[in-house]
Amino acid sequence: MWFFILPAVVFALAYFPIVTRLSSALVSPYRKADITRRFCAATTDGLIYSSSGRLLYLAAGAGYVLLRDAMRGQSIGKVVFGLVVVSLETGRPASIATSVRRNALLLLPGANVVAIFLEGLTILRDPQGQRLGDRLAQTQVVEGLGAKDLVKSFQDWLIGLGADFRRAGGRRRRAPVRTDRAA
Repeated sequence: MWFFILPAVVFALAYFPIVTRLSSALVSPYRKADITRRFCAATTDGLIYSSSGRLLYLAAGAGYVLLRDAMRGQSIGKVVFGLVVVSLETGRPASIATSVRRNALLLLPGANVVAIFLEGLTILRDPQGQRLGDRLAQTQVVEGLGAKDLVKSFQDWLIGLGADFRRAGGRRRRAPVRTDRAA
């Protein structure tokens, strides 16, 4: 029991002083991502992470939590809701190392439960919507290419492809008419 309570209490007491200290040197050129979309993306990722408690599922869930933002800066939830984690140092989507730094706190037993509430509160209060994990990894969640945008791009591509086929079909040449026919 103490295995969960002690880290939770220590994390809760140290959380805001750490956030305040790390935020003094962090400046972001990006706009804050929509809070509702972030909440929905986190809920989607949380549903993926929940497991039956078996060791294999627990290890897979922990791996997902650590690496979830490593695929072009997007977890499954962020893809669905059109969000991207970007590095403030490079302006590029989060890498594997950045994703691990950003999400490692969420694996601390006991502290992860407290982190859900404290990180959510920090996202609401912070002008850039950065939680402690973002500050440690120097990242920010921004609005970007999502599933809706991908579907729209694919539809536009299909419509353009269909138009190309119609144009190509209209340009077909007919066989030349022979004028030198023998009577």
